[in-house]
Amino acid sequence: MKMFKTLAISAGLGLVALLAPAAAQQQGGVSLQELLRRVQADSAQLSQEAQQRLREFQSAGADERNKLAQITAQVNAEEARGRALGAEFQSNEARLTALEGQLNSQAGDFGELVGQLRQAAGEIDPLIKGSVISAQYPGRAERLSQIAQARRLPTRAELDVLWKVMLQEVIAQGEVTSFTTSAISNLEGEQTVTRIGPFMAFVGNGGQKYLKWNVEAQKLEVIGRQPEGRIVAAAAQVASAKDGEFVRGAIDPSRGDLIGLLSEAPDFGERVDQGGIVGYVTLTLGAIGVLLGLYKIVTLFLTQSAVSATARSKQGGAGNPLARIFSAYETTKSSDVETIELKLDEAILRETPKLEFGNDIIKVLANVAPLLGLLGTVIGMIITFTQITLFGAGDPKTMAGGISTALVTTVQGLVVAIPLVLLHAVVSGQSRAIQQVLDEQSAGLVAQRMESEARGAKA
Repeated sequence: MKMFKTLAISAGLGLVALLAPAAAQQQGGVSLQELLRRVQADSAQLSQEAQQRLREFQSAGADERNKLAQITAQVNAEEARGRALGAEFQSNEARLTALEGQLNSQAGDFGELVGQLRQAAGEIDPLIKGSVISAQYPGRAERLSQIAQARRLPTRAELDVLWKVMLQEVIAQGEVTSFTTSAISNLEGEQTVTRIGPFMAFVGNGGQKYLKWNVEAQKLEVIGRQPEGRIVAAAAQVASAKDGEFVRGAIDPSRGDLIGLLSEAPDFGERVDQGGIVGYVTLTLGAIGVLLGLYKIVTLFLTQSAVSATARSKQGGAGNPLARIFSAYETTKSSDVETIELKLDEAILRETPKLEFGNDIIKVLANVAPLLGLLGTVIGMIITFTQITLFGAGDPKTMAGGISTALVTTVQGLVVAIPLVLLHAVVSGQSRAIQQVLDEQSAGLVAQRMESEARGAKA
């Protein structure tokens, strides 16, 4: 770079020397000495700048070489330290192996005993973790796990943990006790829990909520859907019982599995939903028939009471069928017997539809309900066979929907038909009883009229 600048300056000087006369003539005031001085000044400045850059470059190179030397020294030191640590590790491994061999040789029968202890702790550990008693004594399962997984010889305190936990479990299995805990996953704060041995646990002022033991979380949690009322009432009796008092309670020998299955069983509303549209139609018709039957029972009872009162008073009127028949007799009693009999028959015929109104509807609904149940059964079986065709018969849950529809609709049809048949029998009997009274009273009026005519003819 410096050589290039020198050549450029020399060429410039030669060019200035050639052009100096012309330039002097044109400018008239600049001499050759002035031009030479300027060129020399510029050359000196350029040389000084080049020297400055060279010094800076040399200084930076020295700094980089120093850093490289420091880094190289650090790498060498770390490699030496790594080799030393590796040698120490190998030495420790060899020493550890020797110590383990010495320990095994000195342990003898005690080592075998410790192995059996660890095996026993490993076998008991899952049982303790799955026991609801661990809710009352938290942390004991972790201690057993540590003993079962430890590689060193256990201490005296660790040796005592195994038999103490086993004894604690045996004693707690025969207890009905209450304790306070906050380890309930879906409840906040301190809660009083009542425990029946290793079988069941419930919480609440009266034992209203059953709990289940979550093995993975090692916590109690409230069952999503509580069992039926009598089981909850039994839990309340146990929770409120005094010391030494015998009460009736519920025990799940499967340690919560049966309670869980009961909570998963469908309730009444879900059973109704399983019937589908056919089930809803059946229940709707049943409700209509029951309401109509109850209405008929009430109206016929009132009518029967009024007819009985009229039969005693023999007074005509418009308040009940017998009173209207007496009124019809009063209007035709001056006629002959045949006319009176026909008029009374006509009055009875007018009253009969009113008395029998709704009976046929109840009878039809009682007959239709089983047919609707049968229809639902057929639909459910069609659904079941369709699912078997599509998915096979390996999973019973796949067919549960169709089977539920088939069975529930049959039950709904029978549940509707049975009370409707009974209601129809009751209202039909009431209607026939009133009609019989009307016939008897009508026949009595005709007989009374014929007797009076017979006495008049004799006189």
